[in-house]
Amino acid sequence: MIKIKNLHVYYQTDQGRVHAVRGINLEVQPGQFYTLLGPSGCGKTTTLRSVAGLETPDEGEIYVGDDLVFSSSRKIVVPPYRRDIGMVFQSYAIWPHLNVFENVAFPLREMKRRFSQQGLRDRVAQALTLVQLEGLMNRPAPFLSGGQQQRLALARALVKEPTVLLLDEPLSNLDAN
Repeated sequence: MIKIKNLHVYYQTDQGRVHAVRGINLEVQPGQFYTLLGPSGCGKTTTLRSVAGLETPDEGEIYVGDDLVFSSSRKIVVPPYRRDIGMVFQSYAIWPHLNVFENVAFPLREMKRRFSQQGLRDRVAQALTLVQLEGLMNRPAPFLSGGQQQRLALARALVKEPTVLLLDEPLSNLDAN
């Protein structure tokens, strides 16, 4: 579940202060899909980044499950690595110096829970099969097509089986077939 109460985010630009997110309130129940729609620059990505902990809002509260992960009034800011969230970025955010396998394995290596080498390989293989990249484990990430890179980013977000999955324009660069 995600619950957002009166979320406000401001940015300072050379043209002055911009009110990027203006008092968003929403609640997404477990198992529910929720879509943010709007024109470019209306705050969709900023809202997702705030939920993930990659942006610090100026006002409001954010809950992930039963956990309060941000509150301006209570001065609570839970860091991103402590939020059980997977995120697929519009720009993929894959690591070009890692191959496909290592890109997907990265979140598992950073978790408190440790996996055996076989367990890690199995989880990565399962995620790559899900996104139809199973034959490309050893390929350098930059040598994938744009659609393959986006599917790699999706596999990386799914591999740790997060409570919440955030997708920022997840279909924008997929291959037609």
